[in-house]
Amino acid sequence: MNKRGLATLSILGAVALCVAIIAVSAQRSSQDAGAAAPGAGSAPTGAPPAGAKAAAGRKGGPGGAPGGAMPGFGASATTVKSVRAKATEIKTLRPYLDQGGDVEASATVSVYPEIGGRLADVAVSAGDSVRKGSRIASVDPSKPGSSYALSEIESPIAGTVTAVLVNPGETVSSGTAIAKVGNIEDLEISVDLPERDSAKVKKGMKATISLEALPGESLAATVVRVSPVLDATSRSREVTIKLDSRDERVAAGMYASVRIFTTPLAGRVVVPAGAVVTRDDETFVYVVAGESGKEVSRKRTVKAGTTVDAEIEIKEGLAAEELVIYEGQDLLSDGAEVSVIGDESK
Repeated sequence: MNKRGLATLSILGAVALCVAIIAVSAQRSSQDAGAAAPGAGSAPTGAPPAGAKAAAGRKGGPGGAPGGAMPGFGASATTVKSVRAKATEIKTLRPYLDQGGDVEASATVSVYPEIGGRLADVAVSAGDSVRKGSRIASVDPSKPGSSYALSEIESPIAGTVTAVLVNPGETVSSGTAIAKVGNIEDLEISVDLPERDSAKVKKGMKATISLEALPGESLAATVVRVSPVLDATSRSREVTIKLDSRDERVAAGMYASVRIFTTPLAGRVVVPAGAVVTRDDETFVYVVAGESGKEVSRKRTVKAGTTVDAEIEIKEGLAAEELVIYEGQDLLSDGAEVSVIGDESK
């Protein structure tokens, strides 16, 4: 046999060997698969019955999780939400209105000339004390080609000159205010209340005055006059307040912040303003209720009234000494379990 024949026989022998190896491997794989998959309706050899497995799952294996479910499966634990609550109180609220106004001398009047002309001179300065009839200024009514005596302008009341409004040499008429005179010993503050608040204020109500010149101080005052009509343009009502006692540090021209205390609301159920929730046109609060040894939130529809600072009146829906949640209630629902911290029920 030549060399080419020998090479051909070698190749055929190698191919036959590979085919035999592949056939043996396939047979072994088939046997392994048959051993792993038992026949329908039968349990694998040595495997416990299905009922035994279920029972073991309920009882839990040694060192395993207690019966029911693996950790992370099954029923979840109840979430307890921390809240702050406070008992409702019966108390008197003192509503108030805040406005601003200028400190003015009472009985302030403007001084006018009796005739027009050139202002010849001004005899007073702001701050001067004058008597009734004292000369304030003089007007020269002369015109080119004619000469007239000076016409004196006199103060119509006794008091203090609070302002001089013109300068010598200016031309004035009988309708030009020359100066203002008032009684600075008797000061008052005028404020304009908007129409919505105009019916809440009455003569005799108490007030407090704060001034930038007196930081940190509050001066007692009283409403002494309420205009019987509203201004048709601004739709506001003028209210006049006077200090209860004269304070030399207060001067005309200062700006005053005024707080007027309106009619007190006695015997009202009061809760923190933050406790009241308004959602979908419904106003409600959450109260803390004890149920089955737990504290839960219960939704209560209420009718809210006047708010004063951080407190609000509850007209309907709550009684005294009920524990109302005022912090942490935004994410609550009716019946949620809660843990009260900062209980202010006492």
